[in-house]
Amino acid sequence: FKYLLIHRDRPTSRDVLIDQFWPEALPEDGRNSLNVAMHGLRQAIRAFTDMPVVSYRRDHAAYRLNPELQIWLDVDEFEQHVRAGHSYEAEHQFAPAVVSYEQATSLYQGDFMADDPYDEWPTLRREQLRLAYLDTLDRLGQIYFSQGQYAACANLCRLILARDSCREDAHCRLMRCYHRQGQLHLALRQYQICTRVLADELGVEPLPSTAQLAERIRRREHV
Repeated sequence: FKYLLIHRDRPTSRDVLIDQFWPEALPEDGRNSLNVAMHGLRQAIRAFTDMPVVSYRRDHAAYRLNPELQIWLDVDEFEQHVRAGHSYEAEHQFAPAVVSYEQATSLYQGDFMADDPYDEWPTLRREQLRLAYLDTLDRLGQIYFSQGQYAACANLCRLILARDSCREDAHCRLMRCYHRQGQLHLALRQYQICTRVLADELGVEPLPSTAQLAERIRRREHV
């Protein structure tokens, strides 16, 4: 059902479904498994609605969700807000861009199909959405920083680092946020965290520009 839901814009052939979910089965066994699964799916859905939800097109040997269904998906809503934010930002309309980005980030409550970590088919989509989420946090953080909303920007930096601790740009922006708020010790501690994480995870040192940023903070220069 999840696969059909995500691919609801077009019919999905029977062979594709068999390859996805029973790749090692013999052809006849795969068809039998699919038939059993579809029967179970239809029975489960029938408990909620009499409206036909899954249709089978014999001419294409393909399944599809009923196009007349009214479906709301957080994934679709998330991507719509991200696209709107990009459009507003490109036109330098930062107030509506912030609204769109904030709506998008509020919808991202976890990685795509995180409850199915061992299924292969969601992997690419999961990574695409994760990168879109991190990019949205980054874009929103840049706007917050430019507007002097350093506490809000710092919170977004922490969200980025919680998912990708090696994002050196997020470490640097967080250092700047702490410094702008007069929290010199937190800014320098963040540099130490950045140095340790990069060494442990990637075996590298921070960029010279990051080290220079830390030194300027030590000298209490404006950064």
